[in-house]
Amino acid sequence: MKKPLKAALFSALIFPGSGQLLLKKYYSAAFYGFFAAIGLYLLFSDLLSRAQEIVDKVQRGEVAADLASISALVHQQSASTIESLSPALTMLLITWLVSVVEAYRVGRKAE
Repeated sequence: MKKPLKAALFSALIFPGSGQLLLKKYYSAAFYGFFAAIGLYLLFSDLLSRAQEIVDKVQRGEVAADLASISALVHQQSASTIESLSPALTMLLITWLVSVVEAYRVGRKAE
C-alpha cells in the first residue's frame, strides 16, 4: 500500500493526526490531534451533563423510574441536544476531514 493512502486511512480510521505521525509530521499531528480531542471533550461533556440531568429528575421523582418515562424524556431533550452539539460535532468532523486530506496531500508530496 502506498504511503499517502496509508496515511489518509490512518487519519480517517484511527484518529485525526495519526496519518501525520506516520509521515513524521509531528507538529501537524499534534495540531489535528489537539483540535479533535477538544471536539470530543466538548461533545462528551455535553452529553454527560444531559444524562446527569435525566438521572437527577428520576432521583427527585419528577420522572417515573420506568423505561417508557425515561425514554420519553430523552426524546423530548433530543431536539435541543442536536442544536447544542452542533458546534462541537462540526469542529470534530471538520478537523477529521481536513486531517485525512492533509495526510494524503503531504504523503503525495513526499513521494
